[in-house]
Formats: sequence, structure tokens, C-alpha cells
Amino acid sequence: MKIGFFTYGIHGERMTGIARYTVELTRALSKIEPDLEIILLNPYPESDHPWYQEFPSHPLPHLRKLPLAATLGNLELHRAATRLRLDILHDPCGIAPFLAPKGGYLRVTTIHDALPAVYPQIQQLLTRMVFATLVKRAGSNSDAIFTVSQASAADLIKFYKFPAAKVHVTLEGVAPPNDLSRKQVEKAMERLGVVPPFLMSVGALHPRKNIQRILKAFAIVHRTHPEAKLVIAGPPSWGENEEFLSVRDAVVGDSGVVFTGYIGDLELGALYQRTHGLVFPALYEGFGLPVLEAMSHGAPVLTSNVSSLPEVAGDAAILVDPTSVDEIAKGMRRLLEDEDLRIELSHKGRSRSQTFSWQATAMETLRVYHLLLDQAG
Repeated sequence: MKIGFFTYGIHGERMTGIARYTVELTRALSKIEPDLEIILLNPYPESDHPWYQEFPSHPLPHLRKLPLAATLGNLELHRAATRLRLDILHDPCGIAPFLAPKGGYLRVTTIHDALPAVYPQIQQLLTRMVFATLVKRAGSNSDAIFTVSQASAADLIKFYKFPAAKVHVTLEGVAPPNDLSRKQVEKAMERLGVVPPFLMSVGALHPRKNIQRILKAFAIVHRTHPEAKLVIAGPPSWGENEEFLSVRDAVVGDSGVVFTGYIGDLELGALYQRTHGLVFPALYEGFGLPVLEAMSHGAPVLTSNVSSLPEVAGDAAILVDPTSVDEIAKGMRRLLEDEDLRIELSHKGRSRSQTFSWQATAMETLRVYHLLLDQAG
């Protein structure tokens, strides 16, 4: 079996959730089925990302920008799939609507969520247009559609009218945490300028991450817990509007809020090991990988009671209404004040995280691949 993966968006050191999914899935697939031939259809042939050294790569430099990737990309991907004699072309980032005529290979895509339909007001215009026009056609143009949670599957079927029989849920996994020494953790904390006790939030500063309410809730908590800090680890993103900037500016300084920007796995692992809890009350997530990553490190978790997050967290986290600043603040106080609760959530979280694996993701993906090929004859 020969599978081509379109690698749009994977070119630098920063690993988004979609990039993590793609990298870990391909690695797990190659371990489970060594005879599987994986080819990376790569818009970034100059990239020094080590993953590109693990598999054969086919350059598609014209497809490094979204407008071209979602339009001209259809013809370019079709040509590449035909030239390489692929059995399956897999778009793991969900932007290729496969408008070119079918011919000789099967087409699958992973659409991670339905955010542009559920929360159009917090999504960029270009992304909304791509989903409303091109991605919506994936239901008829794809042989199968993967998504990463039951909640996302329900949303895709509801908002985009995808045939339910074509939608397959492959839950994401989590890699075992890095085994950091005490010295590595201490040096990482020193580099970040963080001293416990602290709570943390992880993710790009996108409106759906609910950073404004997190900041407002922490401002309330900080009045009675002036020693506590809030570490927000993530790069800038679209949506840093005037309201967000005003809230951010109001809480920096002596408020105990630290913005780290993007950080690598070592620093992130150190924070997870030392934090009193991950605060992740996102408005919407296709999966919510930071919840699982925090749990794997033994960090207590506070997250939302909406979208996929209860599905991921189970009973191993504090669940709150993400639109309620008071509920978020109350949960923060519990994490800071209740050591027994932190210990309980840590144990439950570690146990829950072990039920998710990239191997399981890959096995279900392979099952669908084989099913499609059998049906195609």
C-alpha cells in the first residue's frame, strides 16, 4: 500500500495540533505496518524539520499558501498522486476539497473540527470561506473523512451534511512524557522566569482558547492568592482584538501573569511537572490535545464542559462552563487550595491518558484504508 500525505502547514519548529497529529500518525503507521510506503507531499522542500528525513518526500512548493493549496492544489495533488501511483491520497489538514476528477487512487481527508460553522465570529474570513465553499464538498469528493472526536463528527455531519457512513472517528493519542531530570526542570523554570505556585494555560492566543475569560478569572483569584501566578504558554495568533489587548494590558505587571510565547517540549514538560493545574476552558476544540498532554505528566486539569473536551477528560478533570468567568475562577481556587483534589486529579489523569495512544489512532486509520481498498476492488 502506498499512501501520500499532504503536509501543508508543517515546516518550522512550532508543532500545531494538526502537525502533531500528522507526524505522530505517520510514525505510528510505519511501525505497525512496515511494508506501508508513506510519501510526504511537501510544500516546503527547504524545511529542516527532522520528520521530512524519515520518509520519502515529493516537493510541491507552489502549495505553501492556503489560497493556492485549496485551489491550484487540487490539480497539483492529483498530478502528484497519479505520477507517484498512490493507492491513497490523505490530506490530514482538511483543506484539500479534491475537485480534480477521480482517477486511480482513493482520497481521504482529516477535518479536525467544525469551528468555522460553530463559531464563525471568531474565525478568519478566509478560513470561513474555504470551509463554506471548498471543504464542504469533501462529503461528496472524499472516499472517507476522518475526524478526531465523536463531538467533531456530530458537528461535521450537522453543519456540513457529510454522509455519516463516510465519517470515521480516530481519537488522537499522546506520547509518553519526556523523562526530565530535576536539574533540567529547574533550569527550564529559571529560563522562563516562573516560580511556583502557578497555574498554566497552553495554546496559541486564538479567541477560541478563551484567554480573555482566563485572565479575568485569574484577576479575581489573584486578589486572595497574591502569591500565585498564571503562565500562558503559546504564540500570538489571529484574533488579538482590542478587547483582548485591553484585558491583557490590565493584568500584566504585578498581577502574576506571565506570557512565555511559544515554548518547546522541554520547557512545556517542566511547566506540566510543576504546575498546580492546567486551565484549559476552551470555547471549542476538535480534540484538545493539551488536556491529554497535561494528564500524561500528572498535572491536574480544569477544562470545558462543551465540545470534545468532556469526551477527552472523562472524570479526570474539573469541568466548567467556559462562558462563566465565575466558574473558571472557582475552579482555579480549587486547584490552588485543595491539595487532596490535585493528587486525585493527577492520579486519574495519568490513568486516563494511558487509554489514548497514537498506535490506536494508526490502527483505526489502517482499518479504514484497508476497508476502502477492499471496497474499491
